[in-house]
Amino acid sequence: MNLILLYFLLAAVTYLSRRAFLRLPDHWLSPRVKNGLTFIPVGIFAGLIFPALFVQNDQIVVRPMLIAASVVCLLLMAWSKNILLSFGVSLGLVVLSSLGLIPWQ
Repeated sequence: MNLILLYFLLAAVTYLSRRAFLRLPDHWLSPRVKNGLTFIPVGIFAGLIFPALFVQNDQIVVRPMLIAASVVCLLLMAWSKNILLSFGVSLGLVVLSSLGLIPWQ
């Protein structure tokens, strides 16, 4: 029961802190800070994805197919501005490669 209460408490603290930050008047944040805040999702995404690309069993490894799929994803995202399309195509490349349909050395 204590764990459930803790979850609800943490959810409330997270919600209220985000809500309070979104309610700040626009003149409180400088344009430089606003610009910097736009890069937070990119940083979180990189922090979640890069270890999966380069670390396996606590060792640094190079897996060319995953790196190539990441590059395709980034290029497609820059070109099309469509996140779902770029993720879908790069994920499709990895799946097809793992099934042996795309030969990759």
